[in-house]
Amino acid sequence: MNLLRPFQTLASLSGALAVALMSLPGHAAEQSFASRLDIPDAVLRNVTYVVCATFPEDSEPALPVYARKGDRFQRTGALPRERTVPVSRVGGGDWQGHCFPASETAEAVEAEGTILYAHAVIDAYTGKKAWLRQGGEPGQVWVTLENMGTLGAFEDMRVEFHALRRDSHPLVLREEPRDGAKAVEAELPVDVILGQRIGGFAEVLAYEPELTGYRKLGWVRVEDPSGLLLLWPGYFETHGC
Repeated sequence: MNLLRPFQTLASLSGALAVALMSLPGHAAEQSFASRLDIPDAVLRNVTYVVCATFPEDSEPALPVYARKGDRFQRTGALPRERTVPVSRVGGGDWQGHCFPASETAEAVEAEGTILYAHAVIDAYTGKKAWLRQGGEPGQVWVTLENMGTLGAFEDMRVEFHALRRDSHPLVLREEPRDGAKAVEAELPVDVILGQRIGGFAEVLAYEPELTGYRKLGWVRVEDPSGLLLLWPGYFETHGC
């Protein structure tokens, strides 16, 4: 894959506002991650989407799951939230969010229009998968599917640089999007975003409100040469994952 994408966030005032809001005291939700040592590499290899389910406090704490039959999907039940092992769990007041990786998606034409489904890993330790449906009903569990290839999963989000890294994959910022490029010595600020993606690399930008713009810090690997995911988007209160 060799993708070059424009700076979506640079052209978006709402993106800048979201990043600014993230720095306000008490705004960020509390997020925890599954133990990387217990996650098999296969779970994080060739991930194409990040799938997040938001559970309102007053809703049924269960995740609707589906089965694929040809080009159609049928709901087969609901999995209790506690029986899932997401890569990250997030809590923020009257809601809770679970985020899962997915490497396969499919579209289905239904009464509401074209609906996107993802075959998500709902247990990061065992690799168990289930088909999840994008969207939901008002006041119930809401599921979002965000594209990794275009960095859509990271738009307006905090970026978690370390949670999915093993010692064999240290974080290295580089001047260019290639292995072997000169390393950049830079302290990562709290509020960073990803600009464009080239192959397995993404550009790291720092939001600087006093300059009403962004400062380019360097390039970092989103995935290693074998397709193993190295970054995870952080979840915060005003935006689904």
